[in-house]
Amino acid sequence: MSRHVFFSFDYADVKNFKVNVVRNSWLLSEEDESFVDGSIWEKSKIKRALEIKAIIDKGLDGTSATAVLIGATTSSRRFVRYEIVKSFAKGNGIIGVHINRIRGKAGITARGLNPLDRLAMSISKDGKKIHFYELRNYRWRVFDDFPLVNNRKTNSVYAEDGIFFNNYGKSYVLSTLFPTYCWEKHDGRANLSQWVDKAASEARRTI
Repeated sequence: MSRHVFFSFDYADVKNFKVNVVRNSWLLSEEDESFVDGSIWEKSKIKRALEIKAIIDKGLDGTSATAVLIGATTSSRRFVRYEIVKSFAKGNGIIGVHINRIRGKAGITARGLNPLDRLAMSISKDGKKIHFYELRNYRWRVFDDFPLVNNRKTNSVYAEDGIFFNNYGKSYVLSTLFPTYCWEKHDGRANLSQWVDKAASEARRTI
């Protein structure tokens, strides 16, 4: 089945060629499939937050899964976190992929923190809203770039008729909801397509 994937990453990992390994692997093995990625706004030279968010939102249109490529400093990137939260609200399947062990320009690098460990959501007690949080300075704080979404309007199947709908008042760290793999240890070259397909299928996405 054809999948349209959004790749989210720290642009530094494009410069050191680690992201390029993943993107090229996807294109070589999935000729009929396509991707959009987080460099769309980096290339635009636009630095105003609202305009960056608009570019990201447009890039996410038509995608069914989001792959977060995790390098040494990815978790600190503001707009990576925005891409993840908007992917969730949009209803995309989500996976994390550690890319530090890819031998890029800088060789193997330190394993970075998982941004999915540093983002959380909670359902209001009345079930009407989903609130988003980020871990900053060792405390959970409101995610100011996208603080909440109407539970009834989100496209996420998890919020509409899945695990979140009946769990009013409950909170979840995103890494407990979505899997994370290691590109080298779990053979991303052979398995990325399967990871993406599984994530999109679990989110009940058909493209």
